[in-house]
Amino acid sequence: MLFPNPVSSRVLVRKTLAAIISEVGNIFATEVESFLLEEAATRHKRIYARDGSSNVEDVFGGAASKDERIKMTGKRVMAVAVRFRGCSFCLINVVNFRQD
Repeated sequence: MLFPNPVSSRVLVRKTLAAIISEVGNIFATEVESFLLEEAATRHKRIYARDGSSNVEDVFGGAASKDERIKMTGKRVMAVAVRFRGCSFCLINVVNFRQD
């Protein structure tokens, strides 16, 4: 029978923190992208109205999509916070161990 190679807790903590930081970066990028889309919609409001769309929100996504985005972002932020809180116990123990 083959056994997997053991993985140290240090490696697990680093991989967990890397995943958390990556997800925070993805959330930030999504928010910046949506902010830029909203700014472009307000800046070019007249152009899109002349092209035949009745409302700029038809082109860039309306208030419903904004509400959905807010809910989805809130869920993602809470998931990251829960993962980080679970990992913070390990980090506190490592810091306390090194101070002694």
